[in-house]
Amino acid sequence: MSNAYSASPPALVAGTRQIEQISQLANEMINEFITDVSSTSGWPGHDDDFAKQMRPQEKQQREGSVQTGSSLSEAIVSIGDGTLTNLKSVLGTQSGVLDAIHDSSTGDTDSGSHNGKH
Repeated sequence: MSNAYSASPPALVAGTRQIEQISQLANEMINEFITDVSSTSGWPGHDDDFAKQMRPQEKQQREGSVQTGSSLSEAIVSIGDGTLTNLKSVLGTQSGVLDAIHDSSTGDTDSGSHNGKH
């Protein structure tokens, strides 16, 4: 079994772009949902017996739905942030390795007695 690690920066870039688009859509959807569901808060009525019975339950369900949607949207955004952080790490590692290879091939090293040759 190999301990090799590989990553595809172009695929990570594409994935990050897609997740960013999904995040934007999720935020737009939850904002629209909050606006729409808020406009329904008066549906049970205001001061009759039915309203007095139903308003607390309606409010609890409405607020729970908004919280669930907001949490989902935040989770999607966090996935995008994590993927972007991973991409930056991969690119930084890749750049460091390429610099080390370049330095080794030109003999530009500060350590070792082989001048980059083994």
